[in-house]
Amino acid sequence: MRSKLLAIFIFLLLLACSNENSNPTYPFERTVLDISIAKTCKDCYIMRWRHPIEKKDLQNYYIWLDTSVVKDSVQNISQSQITQASANIAYSSKGESDSLDLTGLVKAFLKRDSLHIAIWAKYSGSEKGAVQHLYVHFGDDVPPSVVYFSDSAASKSIWINWVRPTDQRDFYSPEEVNGPIVGYDISVEAADRNENIRNATVKASLAGQAINSSDLKLFYKFKKEGHGVVLEEDKNQNQSFLRLVILDRKGFESDDIQANSWKMEVSGLKPEEHYKITIVAYDSAGNQSKPENRIVSTTDTIPPLIASKFWFYADPGDGLPRLDSNRLILFWPRSVDPLESPTPIQLDSSLRIPSNYQKYREVRKYLIEQKNGADWEPIARDFVVLEDYYNAHYKLEKNSMKLDTNGEFISDTLRWVLPGDTITLRIRAVDKSGYYSNAWIETIVVSKGELWKYKCPQNFVPVKMDSSSVFCMEKFQHISEDKFERNILYEKAKQKCEDLDFRLCTELEWNAACTAGGSRYGVIEERNFSPDKFLFGHCGVGTGDSISANSIAKRNKICANRNGVRDLPGQLQEWVTSKGDSGDIPLIKGSSYAIFEGASRVELAQCKNRFTPTRIRPKYTTESVYLYRSGSRIDTLLQPDTSRTPFGILDPSKFTGTILIYSLTDSAGNSLGTDYVNQEEFNKRGGNKWLDVIWQGLKYEGPIEKRQALILGMESINASKFFLDPTVGFRCCANSK
Repeated sequence: MRSKLLAIFIFLLLLACSNENSNPTYPFERTVLDISIAKTCKDCYIMRWRHPIEKKDLQNYYIWLDTSVVKDSVQNISQSQITQASANIAYSSKGESDSLDLTGLVKAFLKRDSLHIAIWAKYSGSEKGAVQHLYVHFGDDVPPSVVYFSDSAASKSIWINWVRPTDQRDFYSPEEVNGPIVGYDISVEAADRNENIRNATVKASLAGQAINSSDLKLFYKFKKEGHGVVLEEDKNQNQSFLRLVILDRKGFESDDIQANSWKMEVSGLKPEEHYKITIVAYDSAGNQSKPENRIVSTTDTIPPLIASKFWFYADPGDGLPRLDSNRLILFWPRSVDPLESPTPIQLDSSLRIPSNYQKYREVRKYLIEQKNGADWEPIARDFVVLEDYYNAHYKLEKNSMKLDTNGEFISDTLRWVLPGDTITLRIRAVDKSGYYSNAWIETIVVSKGELWKYKCPQNFVPVKMDSSSVFCMEKFQHISEDKFERNILYEKAKQKCEDLDFRLCTELEWNAACTAGGSRYGVIEERNFSPDKFLFGHCGVGTGDSISANSIAKRNKICANRNGVRDLPGQLQEWVTSKGDSGDIPLIKGSSYAIFEGASRVELAQCKNRFTPTRIRPKYTTESVYLYRSGSRIDTLLQPDTSRTPFGILDPSKFTGTILIYSLTDSAGNSLGTDYVNQEEFNKRGGNKWLDVIWQGLKYEGPIEKRQALILGMESINASKFFLDPTVGFRCCANSK
């Protein structure tokens, strides 16, 4: 009987033990989490990790360097591997993470690019977690960015232009992308295998300056060696293949983009042949960029001819080239591509081709560019120019251009041209081989249109208020000392204009300029006009780009109304004056580069929108408050109600709130009156730093007074008198003459 009872007891004990382990932990719960490597100095590294989810029975962390003991794919650890660990750390229950200084451990491996590390958590029980693997990076194993290049060609030469690529030199500093570029490995390969290009002349320049001949190595290539790169002679003797190295040694210069501009010329080639160009950049650690290649073709030997005289429709007022809804229509004599040289075709302001002469062909296309500062840029279009764009010909009849298949004139249209603009154009013809004609450059002064008789101050343009009155408005938001005036008080803006014998624009004037031509946003609404895309792309509305908004050079000339007033819907908001029964009312018009979460930039930028600067602040009283019962609630009144029996009276001595009153002045010391804040909010929000945010740098003194008060909620007040914001500027208006 006793033996039977003992058997039952043992069975129950085993059953209990079985139940206790019926829900074991999983391996991932016993595996180290969130491992990372931090670099703290040149050769100093720290490994950090978070403890596993399951911490019961956790004893030690074992760490192995290299793969000689623990391979990079191992998941389980043996006892022999534990005894060969590079380091072990006892588990500490303090905190959720731990770390190990690797500096001393990795010294022997610093010549490598990277080093494998394994970490494993050891438990006292039978259950185990998985090994975690990671790498610490010593060298630079990140390649430079791809060298994207552009090309052009003549009959016996090709030109390659590229920008110095960026390179991340330190794995632990991904934001630093100006590691030194050792140079460029370049190959030129002729499609014609019988052409010998090994005698071609190669020149290179950086930022417009020719490089030393010692920095251009013909018949050489780069070879990675250790943690760097060396030059190696190119053994390829194929006559149609040319290999060269151009040395650089500098990193990307973000402060001077032009300093990164490379150009290479290869001359002594065959006309009308094809060449494959390949460029690879190497960084100082021997990493190479992904190869970039393209086919470049030389042209024929005879350039096209181009005449040099425009024809325009003249404005009846001032006789200058006329605008048609802010479009300038150009006509010029067609160009031709001679097939022999010399040619009997005579070139002047037009081409004179002998009768029955047939040894020429039509050019493939025309390139028209506009001068923008020191650079040439394609004229603005809202479509892609196709090869057949210039196929239509025109003939001059009775001072008007008519379509005629045998006509001698070609036409194009410049869009977003403004009255009174001075435009410098460069036009070139391109033949079928890609050969450019000589550049014809001409400066055109555009008519001021129907308002040509009205005189305005410099940098102002005339704007029609109605059928009988015209005023003048500044082209841009007001500029002082070559900078836009912004973050300015309304009264200060008003005074600035008056000091110049002008006036701050009124809301009526602003609206007249903004709606000119029926616009909703103060811009020229070309065909396929997309408000959201246009306002964001050309006017800076809601971009967050304060740099472009505050730079005259970076403003987009397309964001203009039909009179030539720029940036009405965007870049900076503007102070204007409106009229009310009690006098002038300060308002803000337009939108800005600021991003308003959840707001539509299209709605914000509409002409008729008006904004009154406001600020939410506490509403309070320092007088007694009268309480009256009204059903189940209490009415709070500032004046006694003689028709009701008071429930109670709050005496000022019982008020627990405090109002801090400050004296405000502008940067010149002019008084702006007083303003106040709730002391409790002042303490919670950060004190004087919070006031700096509220008053945007205005000078405040005080508190000059503290008042014990009862806070009665919040109220919205007109803050025009002391409202400053970096997105707000203004522009002046004046009477026309």
